[in-house]
Amino acid sequence: MTQANDSVLVTPGSGTPVATHLANSKEHQVTMFADQSGHIWGSKPTYFFMIPSQVHVAAASTVHWDLFNADAALIVRVVSILQIPNITTAVTGVVFDWLLERTTAAGTGGSALTAWLPDLSQAALDADITARSKPTGGATQSTDLRNYSLSGEETNAATIQIASQGGLELVPEPLQAVNGGQGFVLRQNQGLRCVQVTNSAAGNTGWLISFTVE
Repeated sequence: MTQANDSVLVTPGSGTPVATHLANSKEHQVTMFADQSGHIWGSKPTYFFMIPSQVHVAAASTVHWDLFNADAALIVRVVSILQIPNITTAVTGVVFDWLLERTTAAGTGGSALTAWLPDLSQAALDADITARSKPTGGATQSTDLRNYSLSGEETNAATIQIASQGGLELVPEPLQAVNGGQGFVLRQNQGLRCVQVTNSAAGNTGWLISFTVE
């Protein structure tokens, strides 16, 4: 990485140093980008919930995971949700319908997830921000955000391509950070859940959910 190698003083007032960088015999002002919430780009702590490959369920409308923000002050921005079909377990797969939905209550039961930190020096995730795999209660649906279909057959060409590329991105393109989007914004008592609509136990799926907290 290259850092600015010089600075200039800006008046009026006492003069404030402004970072510059020498290029082609001229000093150029160095700029830093801010995101839509006013934070310097890349400065907000990022957290991840990983859900290892888990079996599909022979029960319609099974909730595979939920993420919930119960904190009164913190805002969660879900910037990526990768659904990763398992292509190493042999099954006679079927095409599954899925729903991504907003929720108004935290999930209960199932298995609580622990967030991992890309920088171990950053603060641990606030205890009021929780996620569970296969919750058996709570995770009350409020709004459907998107529906889609994905084959559970490990030999399906499209399924292999999705898995090989790291998963199917569920955050719509206009909301993705790379496009300046704000992700799915979760304020107090708001959450997300992913629902397996199809009634079938054929196949397995994992997820990687990334989000920032401010």
